[in-house]
Amino acid sequence: MQQPQNAVVVGAGMVGLSCAYALHLRGVKVTIVDRDPVGDKTSYGNAGALAISECVPHSLPGQIWSIPKWLLNPMGPLSIRPAHIPQLMPWLLAYLGHSRKKNVAHIAKALQAINGRVSADYDPMLQTIGYADKVRDKGCIRVYDDYKSFKLSAQEWDIRKQYGQDYELLGESELRAMEPAIGKAKTFGVLQPQWRIIDDPKALVGSLREWLVNQGVALVAANVDALVMQDKRIVGVTTPTGEYLADITVVAAGAWSKQLAKQAGEPCLLESERGYNTTLPYPNIALSHELLFAEEMFAVSPLSVGVRVGGASEFAGLAAAPNYKRSDNLLGLAKRYLPELNTENGQQWMGHRPSTPDSLPVLGPSVKWQGLAYAFGHAHLGMTQAASSGQMLAEVLLEPEKATDLTAYSIGRFC
Repeated sequence: MQQPQNAVVVGAGMVGLSCAYALHLRGVKVTIVDRDPVGDKTSYGNAGALAISECVPHSLPGQIWSIPKWLLNPMGPLSIRPAHIPQLMPWLLAYLGHSRKKNVAHIAKALQAINGRVSADYDPMLQTIGYADKVRDKGCIRVYDDYKSFKLSAQEWDIRKQYGQDYELLGESELRAMEPAIGKAKTFGVLQPQWRIIDDPKALVGSLREWLVNQGVALVAANVDALVMQDKRIVGVTTPTGEYLADITVVAAGAWSKQLAKQAGEPCLLESERGYNTTLPYPNIALSHELLFAEEMFAVSPLSVGVRVGGASEFAGLAAAPNYKRSDNLLGLAKRYLPELNTENGQQWMGHRPSTPDSLPVLGPSVKWQGLAYAFGHAHLGMTQAASSGQMLAEVLLEPEKATDLTAYSIGRFC
């Protein structure tokens, strides 16, 4: 087989840019196509963490009994717009099906296979683009009401322990010594030292994009209307401004990837799991770690642009208007547990996490078409897994001698 000479990457978020980076390093001429390549991305508004130790699937045994409680709580972590329920049902049923123990074990192993190489793949890229000194080994503290609450999540910690993820239990005095801003309502924590914190996710995405452009990677501002099909090959994409042809086409358009995959005859269960946050430029508190509030399921991140309070999972599709009351609710929770937090002058944001029901990305070659590959569906771990997803995909496409196994992430699992 002749070595591919050029590629089109659909999507200019962190995953798409990382795919372009990995292909460019291997001598492939890359064109990135995105309707708004320098505009707001889901990558911009995340919590700013490389969550290296998060190999726990979202769907776990017994979780079904918590869903009604979450939905009934207006400040809870889950919201489903009624109009979206019919469209969501196949995804939701599959999600619940993946909570079986045998499925959880398979998913955790596959997540760890990516997360276990995150630093090895990220560090050279960060050095190359000049952003290495802005990703810090701060770690994360998962905060609980008390020790009893921590014990209720034992299955999560058993999975992390199985894959060698270190953690340290923090009693009330240790917790408050590490993070004095935490109020008295929380008395127990778990330190996860593997987590790394990005100063500003938007700046990281911008630095990578700028480096790629300076290296000659083309950046095209256009909506991708269709894949170009020729015999049994995908040979590029069509846009309102013309066709862009290539030996390899990579669909990395986040929550918008589903439409192109369906066009290729490879439908997949993909939903926009909408997340909300508020970035507070004058927080009045100093944090040394990312904080994850376990019962309430929201995060507070110390970034160079301020403190970011985010979380929530809202299923409403791609077109519904944002409900920024979700952001307000998260701020209310943050203020409850961080009493000195200044919540004024916050910048609100909503983004579309591309989520599959089994917590695994769609990563690897098409099962029906030559010249087509996928890299989307990373949900909460898009920033974490971006560099490794790009490298793993490039290895499969261009370095088969490395025998990188992407079977667990294949789009064929939805057929």
